[in-house]
Amino acid sequence: MGVVKKNKTVVRKSPRQHQCKYCYKIFPFPNVLKKHYRVHTGERPYECDLCGNRFTHQNTLKNHKMCIHNCGREEDFTCGHCDKKFPIKERLIEHVRIHTGYYPHRCDKCLKSFTRASQLWQHARSHNKQYTLECAICHQLFACRSVLRGHMKRHMGQNDYVCEVCGKAFLRRDGLTKHLSSYHNNIRAFTCKICNKQFKGHMIQHLRTHRHEKPYECKSCDARFVQRSQLTVHERRHSGEKPYPCPVCKVSFAHSTAMKMHVRRHTGEKPFKCLVCTNTAFTQLPHLKKHMLTIHKTDKPYLCVKCNSYFKTKTQIITHEETCSPKQETKEFIPPGMALDRMRMLLAVLLIRISTTERLNALGFGKRLIDLVLCDSIENSGRNPYRGNGQSENDLLKKNIEILLDWTVPKMYMDRFKSERRTTEEILEELTS
Repeated sequence: MGVVKKNKTVVRKSPRQHQCKYCYKIFPFPNVLKKHYRVHTGERPYECDLCGNRFTHQNTLKNHKMCIHNCGREEDFTCGHCDKKFPIKERLIEHVRIHTGYYPHRCDKCLKSFTRASQLWQHARSHNKQYTLECAICHQLFACRSVLRGHMKRHMGQNDYVCEVCGKAFLRRDGLTKHLSSYHNNIRAFTCKICNKQFKGHMIQHLRTHRHEKPYECKSCDARFVQRSQLTVHERRHSGEKPYPCPVCKVSFAHSTAMKMHVRRHTGEKPFKCLVCTNTAFTQLPHLKKHMLTIHKTDKPYLCVKCNSYFKTKTQIITHEETCSPKQETKEFIPPGMALDRMRMLLAVLLIRISTTERLNALGFGKRLIDLVLCDSIENSGRNPYRGNGQSENDLLKKNIEILLDWTVPKMYMDRFKSERRTTEEILEELTS
């Protein structure tokens, strides 16, 4: 800031202000304003030479290369509360605030607090009604481009991060990380200072129950909710919006969970199995609970097969299994790749496209597990399907899909796929897109 002497009095010049033409935010320097414009224009001038991803700032690119590609990474920084590791010290500092309850970035309009300045910035745009990015499928508006990208992946059912232990897939990397620590390692890293309960996550939502906070209000009926996602789903009752179409039959649903349960009608998948009965399984957990209550006279649907003890929640049985037997059986390892439920869903789409309704009905499509439908279809064509030699469901289904593709896809296309080194999952994705 410049200083000018006038009549022996020091006069300080005010810095020149530079205003954003989109949101009218003021910046002291033109280069800072130039970087800010990228938020509105979507410009990403910095490209990673290893994977091709692009970024708005050079520091963001540097952090990306350090975290993802281990470039210039010397040691990890470990959280003293939950042993979680971070490649950058600043990430650790922001993470520790979750344990300590220190949220330094406070909104001056609604007094909501955040651990990171970027979270406050995104929140502030909701007050300013700066929802300028529109979803091309459901026309919902967003303030942040990264949130829009995640929203689009939900429409497409695209879960890029697959657990190598159980095969469950997640939309975001942090979702997979939380799943590994909380489900497979059973780490309860968060302790509520009010009731002393320990949690694997969602501490902010839990604290709202003590404060009786429901910050998200419906403008149509004044109903209030703890989470924004609950409000979003509720508002669809008023609008009639159903943004989640079934990839197989195109029937639409208001919630992604309802769509996933509907897809099981096509794939025949029944993930909730009764461990007491033989070959008894259900598409939904409430159906298993009802079965356990009416047939086995217990309201505890989870059974430990080692000691025949029943448990009411999945958390209880996971905790019990850690101490039930000194020799724990190792869980089946599922290699990285497409989640089993998504592979079955895409197979259903492909079968509908390449076969007739009469043929599919004769094979029991929609009434049996689609793995069995595929095996019978291959066998009816005079070929030998894989029916199981101690392999996982994922491997068996993948091998039979390979047989189906070699049989139905023209040779010139299969040769091109093989020359491009496409995986079975990638070919299946392309044929059903």
